[in-house]
Amino acid sequence: MISCYVIGELHTVESLCMYLNDYPLTQLKGYAVQRPESFDAVYSIRPDIVFVDVAFLNGSNGWLERIKQFSSIVLVSENTDMAFEAFEHSAFDYLLRPVTFNRFVKCIHKFDHLTQLAHSAHSTRKQHVVDSFFIKADSKGLKEFLIKCDQLIYIQAMQNYVVLHMENNQRFSCHNSMKEMEDSLPTSCFSRIHKSYIINDEKITAIEGNTVMLSGDESNKLLIGSTYRKAFFEKKAQKMIKKKVGIQILSYSRLAVALITFGEILIKVQAMGEFNIPFYI
Repeated sequence: MISCYVIGELHTVESLCMYLNDYPLTQLKGYAVQRPESFDAVYSIRPDIVFVDVAFLNGSNGWLERIKQFSSIVLVSENTDMAFEAFEHSAFDYLLRPVTFNRFVKCIHKFDHLTQLAHSAHSTRKQHVVDSFFIKADSKGLKEFLIKCDQLIYIQAMQNYVVLHMENNQRFSCHNSMKEMEDSLPTSCFSRIHKSYIINDEKITAIEGNTVMLSGDESNKLLIGSTYRKAFFEKKAQKMIKKKVGIQILSYSRLAVALITFGEILIKVQAMGEFNIPFYI
């Protein structure tokens, strides 16, 4: 789940808050309809993305520099006049008002893609493989369960928690986000295939079109989301046994023998007078 905060004029806040609440990948953590006197709320929440109306970028922007230390910035404006300044502020996107839903989705997918790339680069530097981990499976966090990775089939996102589907029809739920689970699991063994699914690669028994079956169970047949499809199939291709096409190469001696034999056959055919085939040596 991508946590977001909105700082802007009323019409900007209204549209973005509606999109953030309706879109399954995002979570609205707060908003301000005018430039706050204090940004302590944003500093404490540390959202993944902060949408900022360019109307608030005047005078000292020390608060923005501090926010950029832990959040990505998206600037929102009614025209393109400050598009270049967006680069100066290291904003990763620039939205024009009125912000359409399709443009909002494109922005979120862009952030999600860049996050995955950064996570992938970070994961390749990891030298250890996680064999097991603990989760807090009750609301009070008093009871913890050890989850063994080789028994974990897949993880499913629900509303504000995730469900871990294990072997022998066991299930555990915990109040963690999919991003937290994804960051904690080794990419060498687990793959994010959908906004709602992380699967154990070792449990894959079949792939058909854009679906994957786990543990040979039809009930564990999951859809591969378009956002994650390319990365998943590229990873799968590394395990594919490729068919080698054999190419027969004639040595010079074998090639010479073949040409001489073919020439003799043509000469005999001409001598028999059955075919009028020109032959040149």
